[in-house]
Amino acid sequence: MKNAYSEIKTANRYDSARSLPLQTKNLWLHALRSSLPEQEIRKVLDLGCGTGRFTAALAETFGCPAVGVEPSAAMLTIALSRGEPNVEWQQGQAENIPLENRTVDLVFMSQVFHHLVQPQQALQEISRVLTPAGHLAIRNGTREHNGELAWLNCFPEALEIEDKRTPSKQELKELVCSQSFAMISQRTINQFFASSYDEYFNKISQRGLSSLIVISDESFQSGLQRFHDWVRLQPRDRAVYEPVDLFIFQKRVT
Repeated sequence: MKNAYSEIKTANRYDSARSLPLQTKNLWLHALRSSLPEQEIRKVLDLGCGTGRFTAALAETFGCPAVGVEPSAAMLTIALSRGEPNVEWQQGQAENIPLENRTVDLVFMSQVFHHLVQPQQALQEISRVLTPAGHLAIRNGTREHNGELAWLNCFPEALEIEDKRTPSKQELKELVCSQSFAMISQRTINQFFASSYDEYFNKISQRGLSSLIVISDESFQSGLQRFHDWVRLQPRDRAVYEPVDLFIFQKRVT
């Protein structure tokens, strides 16, 4: 699973399939900004930044430099092509972050937590690079919402993968809080994802999501047919929303 985006063609599919409308990105940045205490953010780490969907926007939102760390060279190739100012890109794992101790005030993780190979070690690394009383923001799907994702319920093999790896809200909270963090807040955001069901189908059909990449071609095609049949029954021009959770934690001062 961790190598799902190792090839440039799959990284490009991901970038297209998971692209977020501007209003959705702004919604998340506002939610993040409003959830954090009023204090200076001097540097942000976008951990598992992928193709850099949020990295430059985080730098702009907080008026500070940002660094994007990502294990996949293919994903970083796309991120680098954006030519974003005030952003530094580094290849590395969450379990071994290539930054010095206490160098960032905020760590942001978008749809990364369920990919972690060694989550406890990753959280220890996050604590290491955070300044005292720094914050960790986790934007991630949770198991409670898997049943609400129409596309996922059309791909049984992908649903099985997601149910096994996606944490529940309580599991995520307990794991993070066991590693020198305190939870500040948690909320579910129903984000705008596609302007119509036709666009929704087009995004899913690109097979850019990791659980769709790893299932067999036969399973993907049969699931895509089920999804197509379901989409045909939906109101043609209705927008599509997806539930995603935002958790805010603060590093405990020791």
